Amino acid sequence: MREETRKFYGYFQREGFSPVNKDSYSIFKAYEQYSMLQEMGATIITAWSFAYNGLYKIIHGYLCSVYFYEGKNVYFALHRPLEPPEYSLRQIIDILYDLSMNAGLPSFQIKFIEERFIPEFQAVEGYAVKTAYFRDDCDYIYRNDEFIDLDGTINANKRKRINKCLKDKRISFKDMTNKNIGICLDIEEYWCQKKDCSYCSSFSGCEKNAMKIMADIFDDRIYRGMFLCIDGDPSGYIIGEVINEKIAFAYFGKSLDKDHFVYCMYMMAKNWRHNAEYVNCNEDMGNMGIRVFKSHLGKYSLWNKYICEFKKKQ
Repeated sequence: MREETRKFYGYFQREGFSPVNKDSYSIFKAYEQYSMLQEMGATIITAWSFAYNGLYKIIHGYLCSVYFYEGKNVYFALHRPLEPPEYSLRQIIDILYDLSMNAGLPSFQIKFIEERFIPEFQAVEGYAVKTAYFRDDCDYIYRNDEFIDLDGTINANKRKRINKCLKDKRISFKDMTNKNIGICLDIEEYWCQKKDCSYCSSFSGCEKNAMKIMADIFDDRIYRGMFLCIDGDPSGYIIGEVINEKIAFAYFGKSLDKDHFVYCMYMMAKNWRHNAEYVNCNEDMGNMGIRVFKSHLGKYSLWNKYICEFKKKQ
């Protein structure tokens, strides 16, 4: 962390903000019920906490977190109260804005705002509000019934890979449990040996480190995970969660064969995610390899994650 960033971080700690880490998982879990975006869910926030350098504080029922991700402006995320709020959105923004200015931050930004909430943020009185989103940050959303569809030109790439796997008699699946979750780390380790570490970690940090945290918080009563095995030996995995009847999240996955990962996602959708209408597969971060892969999984939508920058009017 740069010296200037460390100064900002220390200021918010002195103002009563606590580190975002495994110990705060249950707090963020309680607040995620309204969100359709992965970055607002407890799992991604916790698993990637080492990269985001986040702090949080509950202010009048709102879960307010501030992040010091290297190379980006300091930004906030705002989770809504579990009960009808006594304080308005403007009152919370007033508090956070004053904290930001007192800390010496050049701007006050709130990130990861869903499109349905944008009018509410834009209507906050007393502020000029600039709103934006970036293509690289958009979440890929698939309808589960369409994801398992293999017909038509749009599904040609997916169909080819899955049909190849369906004919492979060596492939089997095994459920992930609290006891065998550690196998994911073995797969990650083997996968990493064949990759450029500095390039891989340049987008959001080392996924292997995130998976170590994921293994610690994994609970097979909450999450669903599957291993793809070749002749009984694990060769790939996928981990997800149904948040509610509307949305499921696909969090982590790796395969030592690129065709097998598509098959993992297909089997997860077919056998488990039907309990939710949509699956959110997160962003591509501007990585062209990930972008090509996700855009060839079939029909998809991109859900914008908005940034609102507030400046108090004179």
